[in-house]
Amino acid sequence: MPALSMLTRVALLPHARVGPRPRMHRALPHLQVDQLPTEETVEELMDCCLGIPLVGSKQSRMASPGSHALYLSDQFAAGPPEAFIDGHEFCHLHPLPEGSIHLTLPAVLRDEVIRLRWGEPHPIAAAGILTTLMTVYAPRDRQEMETVFGLVAQSCQFAQGKLQLLGAERSLRKAP
Repeated sequence: MPALSMLTRVALLPHARVGPRPRMHRALPHLQVDQLPTEETVEELMDCCLGIPLVGSKQSRMASPGSHALYLSDQFAAGPPEAFIDGHEFCHLHPLPEGSIHLTLPAVLRDEVIRLRWGEPHPIAAAGILTTLMTVYAPRDRQEMETVFGLVAQSCQFAQGKLQLLGAERSLRKAP
């Protein structure tokens, strides 16, 4: 299981994602078309996500049936409004065969995820609605699963108002 030390500070992504970006369905729903994950990889990612302290799972109201929404209860959802997709949902994982992830991240981290080919802006973000929302590509193996899990963990920290950027003086906490 990946180290949960990522849950306190933003870590730089270790490297660029190898190979070309997956093909994506450009209309809604924004789904990955190729480079699909194995059942074992998706199950391991979900198990890791459910191991993040304070995180619950339920069916997402914003994604296809079978998608797992990750959310925080009211008392822990202290991040800015843009850290949430719906209610206190900060992320959802799409079911097989597709397996991609929609989550929210602050701008500086979104830019790095896009630059290193781990994901792309969600079409509604590109339209100026919920600009923090992005699609993270489904992991193809265990190493990619650990990187993707790190992004989910950072999205959770963003939703809790605890995400700090390395080298930055300010936290992304919601003002008191």
